[in-house]
Amino acid sequence: MNKVSLLAASVAIALAGCGGSDGGSNNNTGGSKGLVVTGFDGYFKNAVVFLDKDNNGILDSTDTVFGLTNEKGQITLPENTDLSTGNIALKTLKPGDVVTLGLGDRIAAATDKVDFASDYSDTYTTDMDLPGQPMEHTIVFRSLQDGDNIVISPITDLVALQPAVVYSTDKTAEEKVCDSLFGESVVTGEACTNKLYSDFTKSDPELHKTAQILTDTKANSADKYNAVSALSAAKVAVESISKLSEEELADPTVRTTIEITTTGATGTLPEFTTAKSLVTAAKYNEIQSAFDRLDIKITKEPAPSKGTLLGTINVANLFTMHNGEVAGLDKEHVIVSDNTFYGRINDKNELELYVVPNEAIEKVGNVNVTLSAEDGSTVAFSFSVDAAEDAVAPTIDTAAVTDLKAEIADLTFVAGQQFNLEDGVILSTESIFDETVKTIELSSNANSIGLTITLSDDQNNILISGRPAHLAAEGAYSIQLKATSESGLSSEVITLPLPAIVEAIAVEETEVKLLQDKINTLNLQVGESISHEGLELDITPLFTQNVGGELEFYAGLEFNTERNDHEYFTTIPGVRVHTDEANKSGKLTISGTPTEATKDGYFYVAAGVNGDTPEEIISKMVKITLPDVQPADDTVEPEPTLGFTEAHFDTDKVWKMGSFADKDGEIGHAMLWGDDQGLLFCWGSDDKADVKYSANITRWDQSAYTTLAQLDALSNYADYDQKDCWDVTLKADGTLSDGKSTYEMLYQNKTVAGDYQIIVKIDGDELFWLDSTDAPFAQSLPVSEKVAKGKIEFDMMVESDTVAEEGTELFYSFGKYEYAEATYEYTSIMPTGFYTPGNLDIDTSGEHEMLILEETGEDSDQKTRYRYVNRNFGDFYVGIKWSKDFGGTSSPDFGLFSYSQGAMEKVVSKLPLLQD
Repeated sequence: MNKVSLLAASVAIALAGCGGSDGGSNNNTGGSKGLVVTGFDGYFKNAVVFLDKDNNGILDSTDTVFGLTNEKGQITLPENTDLSTGNIALKTLKPGDVVTLGLGDRIAAATDKVDFASDYSDTYTTDMDLPGQPMEHTIVFRSLQDGDNIVISPITDLVALQPAVVYSTDKTAEEKVCDSLFGESVVTGEACTNKLYSDFTKSDPELHKTAQILTDTKANSADKYNAVSALSAAKVAVESISKLSEEELADPTVRTTIEITTTGATGTLPEFTTAKSLVTAAKYNEIQSAFDRLDIKITKEPAPSKGTLLGTINVANLFTMHNGEVAGLDKEHVIVSDNTFYGRINDKNELELYVVPNEAIEKVGNVNVTLSAEDGSTVAFSFSVDAAEDAVAPTIDTAAVTDLKAEIADLTFVAGQQFNLEDGVILSTESIFDETVKTIELSSNANSIGLTITLSDDQNNILISGRPAHLAAEGAYSIQLKATSESGLSSEVITLPLPAIVEAIAVEETEVKLLQDKINTLNLQVGESISHEGLELDITPLFTQNVGGELEFYAGLEFNTERNDHEYFTTIPGVRVHTDEANKSGKLTISGTPTEATKDGYFYVAAGVNGDTPEEIISKMVKITLPDVQPADDTVEPEPTLGFTEAHFDTDKVWKMGSFADKDGEIGHAMLWGDDQGLLFCWGSDDKADVKYSANITRWDQSAYTTLAQLDALSNYADYDQKDCWDVTLKADGTLSDGKSTYEMLYQNKTVAGDYQIIVKIDGDELFWLDSTDAPFAQSLPVSEKVAKGKIEFDMMVESDTVAEEGTELFYSFGKYEYAEATYEYTSIMPTGFYTPGNLDIDTSGEHEMLILEETGEDSDQKTRYRYVNRNFGDFYVGIKWSKDFGGTSSPDFGLFSYSQGAMEKVVSKLPLLQD
């Protein structure tokens, strides 16, 4: 079979400077939407991209393989890919690595097309700085970056090697790398980070050359390449390349390595060499065409004892030096990927290709032949082995396939639960193919999510075991089978869809709504006993069981393993819910007498099996809301007068305080303290060397939630003897004054427990929240409870402006979000005049639910806005928000949100407004 190989086409095009073919890569970025990962010092083609779960820089059996990069060094991952459990990484492959490392099945399982491990047996990585030449190294690079566009390079690997920041005064990993590459105070901050995570292959020849040197250095000294020695090597590399000309910087054959120890690099600058030979494009195509013309077929008889000569190909002048001179061939190193064949180069620089003595050609497919120059440069060619002319492919019994599909459809896969085929269930392949079958191959993309689907040793049965990691729709995962006959021809591929991967105990949302509609009819009033006589409340239809065991039902606010009664609280004082005594029937009772007028009351219901045992399985908790409790006299309580009082100054009460300022998310412990000497306002620490009781979420070295968690971990602020406190005076109008600044309360919510949540304006334009509840700093609430189809939400925005001689001033505005299924519309209110639609998504893959709002309007600035929900705040809630646009990523700040336009308007109207 004469054909043009993908490798030949890609080399010819790439050497001509016109791009290249995708080759063996199984993902690309052509118009697809998702998370794009790009790997390079030059672009790495056919490198394995994976999630390094234990961050050890090794592709382990437990790591997740995503697939191979294309000729642009890229792979596109689905939008919802969870990278939170490790670091994204890339592994380069030498010829033969896929087979020796057992990666074929893992790469095939990661793709969304029909392929098999054998399809990748001859795959290797090419550095597209040297197209057509296989990588000489097997090496791993990592990246700590996140977002929609991630780069992996020897530079990002320097960052990933650095230890985590322990103290806020420590330099970050990025800062350490920037110091090594660019010198201290030369390139810093965001500009430095952007350079580290940039594609420098075309824009920065010095950084490109540094990356090439670090690749070779790590490959040659992998056991010594660590956080310290790698930075030291980077410094030596930078100093070395400063002596190169522009032409030498741009030449990928100008290479060197740096000698390093476990503690650093040698001080001697390395010598550069241009002795590395290059593949001659025209000669490459000539040789590959000769391989393509070979007519090699399956043989029934073995070759004679002297072997069989298949062809002779002139390989002279294959490699040239930097100066154009011909490079010599290494005649001792001709590597053929199938040991049925061997090759040798004779004295005329001709490659002679043979069948090994006494061997028969038994396998159809492509075979690689790797040749080497005397300096070690390599290049790979391929030839095809075809079936004999009278060969017959295996036939498929369609009726047997239909039966097997039905058997598989009857299986039940439960997310997070171990699956094993039951005794007596045999998924047989024996009757699917005819008797010409020699081998059967199986591939399944379900092997990438925790299942193990293989063939038995005799290839007669499909074996399935493992624990599927997540839910999936029917047909999202499948099994592929392909048979090969004695003749070497393969059958058509059979695809066997797998059933849906379901929850152990699934929630039926339609039934939840029916129950909620019934409960919404209840009348709740302070002092009136609750009765729902005649209103049957049954939670059994809410849950579908997909595992064995007797189902039990629970109701209340909290579920634990020490249940000594079956009566649980709701958020309404005096109101309880319970199921029957044994938790078996699912009959729900709401009882009690409300003692306080309460809004937005709720409780949860759930179902489980194997209660109070290590094998306990519980469904997700289903929130059921209760009607508002009306006051006893049916009158509306008057809105309390805004203003601070002495009641706020509780000596034992510790507050949390955060800023809504633009680009300045201050946060810390606070107290409103009263003593014999008067009133005090305390915030953070008085010891300037110890600022741990206050922090700022607007930082680049760690996430906002890491900062908040560190504040939660501190001892009680009330016991801290270095509190920063100052005298304040309580004015008759409810404001506070410290002699320089005035504190004006703009909103107050008093909880049932007697805690306060306050929004306060300081100095006329600074806005803060104060919260005395026990809600932790690092609290994260579900976005899906705030943002949903049909809801309308109001958002306050803050912008800063630096005014000469007056410092920074803050200006405020607010607008309205109207949410649909997967879209939204935003309209400004104060001031008016701005409108943009957008796309809406809620990312639940990470530790904290995240709202993603992507602007699409023609008049918008095309931002993508992100938001966490941090704390409920009466008529408001406080979020953590940031945005991305063409200029980069903004720092996180606190944001204020409300469902009440009136509540938002009362606050914003008392602040400096952003001008139209």
